[in-house]
Amino acid sequence: MRPEILNPLFAGLSSLPGIGPKTVPLWNRLLEGANPLPGGEARIVDLLFHFPVAVIDRRHTPKIGEAADGTIATLLVTVAEHRAPPRGSRAPYKVIAFDDTGDIALVWFSARADWLSKLLPEGEKRWVSGRIEWFNRSPQMVHPDLVATEAEFPTLPLVEPVYPQTEGLASKAIARAVGRAFERLPHLPEWQDPDWLAARKFTDFGAALAALHHPEGPIDP
Repeated sequence: MRPEILNPLFAGLSSLPGIGPKTVPLWNRLLEGANPLPGGEARIVDLLFHFPVAVIDRRHTPKIGEAADGTIATLLVTVAEHRAPPRGSRAPYKVIAFDDTGDIALVWFSARADWLSKLLPEGEKRWVSGRIEWFNRSPQMVHPDLVATEAEFPTLPLVEPVYPQTEGLASKAIARAVGRAFERLPHLPEWQDPDWLAARKFTDFGAALAALHHPEGPIDP
C-alpha cells in the first residue's frame, strides 16, 4: 500500500492550475509510456520525472557591436524608434535599439503594434535576449525570446531548461507546469544515515530533483 505522504504526487495532472480538460490529452501524449491513472490521465509524478534534455544559456551579455552571428546574446539596449509596416503589408515590424557600440533591429512578424509599444517604449532601456543574426553588416534579433526592464532582469533565470515537447506544448509551458508540480512535492524523509549523506555531500530527494530541472550549465548528452 502506498504511503499517504506520496498521494499528492499520484494525482492527475488536471489537478494542477493551468491544465484543463482540453489540454490533458496533450500532456498524456507528452508523457506517453508513464503509468497513467485509470482513464489514461498522466500523473504529477510523471511530469516531475520528465527531465530537460538541453539548456538555453542567456548569460552572455555583450555589447551590440560585439555580439557574434548565430549566438544567443542578452543585450541591454535603449529603444530608439518603432517602424511599423504599412497596413496590409507582410513586411515585419521592426524596433530599432542601440547602445554605445551600434544599433540592432528587433524584428517581429504579424505583431501587434500596441503590444510592442508597451513592451518596448521609445527612449527607455530594456534587456532583450535571443539569437543574433548579422544581415547586410547589421545585427538583428528576430522574435526576441525575452524582453525585460532593468528592475525585472535580476530575477530572471538566464539558464533556461529545454524539455522534450509535443505538438501544442512548448518548452516554456512545460517548465511552468513543472514549477506548479514542485509545489505538490512533499518533503520525503531520507532512509540513509544523515552522517553518511553529509560525508558524501548528497542532497535530499527534493533538492536533487530540483537540480535536474534547473541545471546551471550545459547538459551532457
